[in-house]
Amino acid sequence: MGDFILTLPLLKLAWQKNHEVTLYTLSKYLTLLNNDWDWLDTHDLDQLNGVLPSHLAGAMVVCFWMDQAWQKEMINAGAKSVVSINPRPSEGEHFLLQACEKLGLPFSKNFLDQPVLCSKRKPNKEVLWIHPGSGGKEKNIPLQHFIHRAHKWLAADEFRRVIFSFGEADNEVLEHFSGSPINQNNKISRIHVSSISELYKKLSTEADYFMGNDSGPGHLAAALGLPVEIGFCSTNPVIWRPAGPRVKTYKWESDSSNIL
Repeated sequence: MGDFILTLPLLKLAWQKNHEVTLYTLSKYLTLLNNDWDWLDTHDLDQLNGVLPSHLAGAMVVCFWMDQAWQKEMINAGAKSVVSINPRPSEGEHFLLQACEKLGLPFSKNFLDQPVLCSKRKPNKEVLWIHPGSGGKEKNIPLQHFIHRAHKWLAADEFRRVIFSFGEADNEVLEHFSGSPINQNNKISRIHVSSISELYKKLSTEADYFMGNDSGPGHLAAALGLPVEIGFCSTNPVIWRPAGPRVKTYKWESDSSNIL
C-alpha cells in the first residue's frame, strides 16, 4: 500500500502537465481514490489475465520493474516508449524526485508536501493513532517505544485517547501488545484493520495525530494531511519519507530525539 500511495503525487503531477494518465493496479488500492481522481483512467491489473492493454499505441509506459523482455513486448505492441523506474533506490534524493527526473517532469519546491488524499475533516488534538507494525519486522521500532509515547500523550490532557491499529502482517506485534498492561487502559482502543478501505475510512474520520514505522498506514495518514511522526529503522527517511504537509521523521537509534 505504501508504494502505491507514494506514486499518487507522480500521477497527479503528470496529469497537471496535461498528460492523459491510465493506471493499472490492484483493485484493492483503487478504493482509496475518491471523486477528486475522476480524471484518472483506472483498471484492475488482475483483469488483464496476461493480455496486453488495448490502448498502448503511442503511449509512454511507466513501470517499476526492469524486465527487458516485457519492455520489448510493450514496444512491439505499439508503445512509444517504456520507462522503468527503480522501485528500491538505496541512495540519492527522495524516491518521487528521482522518478520525476527520470520522466522529465518538472516539480515545485513543495511537491512532497501535498496531501494527495486530503481529508475534509479538520483534526483536533484528542486522538493519537499508533500503528506499531509494518510490512517487515526489520522496519519495526520496539513496541515499548510506542507504548511510552501513548502514555505521554494521555498524560498531557484528560480528554485524550489513543488508538492502536494492527494489520494482517502484525500478528507478532499484536501478541506483544495484548500481553502489555496498556491493553487494559480504558482510554486506549485496539483496532484490527481487515481492509484498506476500512483503514482509509477510520483514519480519515477518527485520527488527529499519527505515529508509526515506515509503513503503508503512515503513508496513508500523511496523504490525508494528518500530522504524522514516522520512525525509520532499516530504510532511509531521505528516500522514503511519506509525502504530506505535516510529516516528521526520525532515524531510530534507541530514542526519537533526532526528529528531522
